[in-house]
Amino acid sequence: MAPTLLIVPGFWEGPSVFENVASLLRADGFTTEIATLPSTGTVSPGNPTMADDIAAIRAHLTQIVERDEEVILVLHSAGGFLGSAAMEVVKIVFVAGAVFPEGYEHQPLPFAVVEGGASYCAQPEVLLFDDVAEPEKAMWLAEMKPQPAQGWDGTVTYAGWKQVPSVYLITEGDKALPVPLQEQLAGLAGSHIERCSAGHMPQLSQPGRVVEVIKAAAM
Repeated sequence: MAPTLLIVPGFWEGPSVFENVASLLRADGFTTEIATLPSTGTVSPGNPTMADDIAAIRAHLTQIVERDEEVILVLHSAGGFLGSAAMEVVKIVFVAGAVFPEGYEHQPLPFAVVEGGASYCAQPEVLLFDDVAEPEKAMWLAEMKPQPAQGWDGTVTYAGWKQVPSVYLITEGDKALPVPLQEQLAGLAGSHIERCSAGHMPQLSQPGRVVEVIKAAAM
């Protein structure tokens, strides 16, 4: 039986951005689930932290493992370090994913702005959705959620990507994570590299390519 696919979204986006990709995978017979980050949509103070997000992903993974199913993680953007810190899996697919080693101390995001207790993506229409066609771009811009301003200055304590093989989908049109940085992150993880011409959200602009890479990794 093919492994279950667990998709972990990045900051600001929530699970809905991956519904199209998940539907395409399910249509091809892959059991596919999307994790929810408890911090997304909240503001500081009193917000869920990075540790809470990691715990939520771990709990979701545990539910799958307790069904005696193997898991492949599909990690987008910040989901790269959140999902990698959760627990062991059989394989990881990074989609423009953030990959950090153990001991790395998280720094403020260079493409985020903080207003009050909330962190927002600066110019998301350019950094995230530049290659998403209208009117979908306007719809997704309206769907964006805040991340809390506090709780993201911790240290990476576990890097699960060291334990399993991985694939890294480099998004060559990405204005948030430059291609040389993505190549460096993929090299750190020892990932097999795939490429597409999309921006930072290929799950919206090129879902077919994302599905192709995930399916190949799951075979």
